[in-house]
Amino acid sequence: MTRERWTVRWRLTVWNSAVLTLLFCLFSVAMLYAVHGHLAYKADQVLKEELFALQEEVQRYTDDSETLSLVLQRRYATHAAIHFQILDQDFRPISRSRFLEDIELPRPADPFQIEGQKFQDIHLPPGKFRLLSMATRNSRNEPLLLQVVTPRAALRQEFSWYWGTLLTALPIAILIAVGAGHLLASQAMRPVERMAATADRISAENLSERLIVDNPRDELGRLTVTLNQMFDRLHKSMAQMKQFTSDAAHELRSPMAALKTRLEVALRSETCPEGSRQNYEELLRETNMMCELVDQLLILSRHDSGQEISMIEEVHADVLLLDVLERVRPLAESRGVQLRLSSLPGWVVLGDYVGLSRVFWNLLDNATKYTECGGKVRVRAEIRQGKWVCSIRDTGRGIPKEHLPYIFNRFYRIDSSRTRSEGGTGLGLAICKSIVEGLRGKILVESEVGVGTEFRIELPGTAPSADTGDSGVALERSIADFSKSSNE
Repeated sequence: MTRERWTVRWRLTVWNSAVLTLLFCLFSVAMLYAVHGHLAYKADQVLKEELFALQEEVQRYTDDSETLSLVLQRRYATHAAIHFQILDQDFRPISRSRFLEDIELPRPADPFQIEGQKFQDIHLPPGKFRLLSMATRNSRNEPLLLQVVTPRAALRQEFSWYWGTLLTALPIAILIAVGAGHLLASQAMRPVERMAATADRISAENLSERLIVDNPRDELGRLTVTLNQMFDRLHKSMAQMKQFTSDAAHELRSPMAALKTRLEVALRSETCPEGSRQNYEELLRETNMMCELVDQLLILSRHDSGQEISMIEEVHADVLLLDVLERVRPLAESRGVQLRLSSLPGWVVLGDYVGLSRVFWNLLDNATKYTECGGKVRVRAEIRQGKWVCSIRDTGRGIPKEHLPYIFNRFYRIDSSRTRSEGGTGLGLAICKSIVEGLRGKILVESEVGVGTEFRIELPGTAPSADTGDSGVALERSIADFSKSSNE
């Protein structure tokens, strides 16, 4: 995964994990350094105690070297890890451990001038050792050199245990760091996710919702306030645009109706010159298109303001669809397109009869309009997951995939020149979408170039009650009659 594809949550997780792991490593190094120093200190203290004990024995048995040797050999027989030797002023051994009988310990320069104790790290055939030397005098004031030595193996073994423990804990610490980093990142990103979810619900049709400001003083709070201010400006701009569209449509409606009437009167007049008739007919076609555009703009502006659905009633969607099919059939036959109805279950929708009728008409009109002569338009309805799903599928030219996300946009045309010649305004599907969503439904589209297009309408509602038995039988007969006449 490249860095550009990482989410902010995972980037924060990686950074938190890296920082926590680095801190753990630094803490481990510092702790190991301190532990090693403490273990070395304890080992040196043991050597000092043994050296002081050796000095006491020397003072006690100064005149009897044989007894001193026996006492020291007996004493250090239980100290397998500590060895000693006592040298006179000529560096001859007065007494020494058996381990040192064949080993000569290194002597410090001017050994009898040592003040206090002197530590040395030395190498003997078995390995590394720690040597402590001290110059002293016996009761006869004769100079002596006392030396005790111990191997470093025990210290290294104990230190290795600490080192191994930390190495074992390192993967666990990294896992904890990753988990803690992800938890911290999730907590930090939770307000951003809430902002994104709220912003995702805000659209041109829903600009009234605003982001929740938890703390206006922190960075996310200031960002939220800025976004809310931007939404306020957008809301105001959209309201002005909608108001302008509504006002313009209202103002244009009367003069366009007057112009249409005058053109129709002029065409019916016997005094209309033949040379001007063709121009008048062209002007009338353009005027009709402008009147249709103005009417559709009024419909959209009323939907935007919530004024279009003037009366909410129970609408039998199946009966309404069958009625629209009967009205569309002559138009389809004139275009050489066959209508097919395969199934039509009963369904009651709470909404606007005229608006839903406009949706069915627009979709069926488009389906027959963009299907070549000899093609078919199949209509099918079914109840799926508590919704009434109506499918209108044609065998027309199809819609390219790059246009599918935008066909419900206002004034969007796949081929502007061809659509205009066929009388389209680019607002029909936008009106359908607005009406269906006003009924809390969905309108979807699937298409393949050269195969055809399918529009699906999903509407919530309920099945008709059982007391509509006679009307249900009549509807079934109407469906059968429509299917029979279509097959003919």
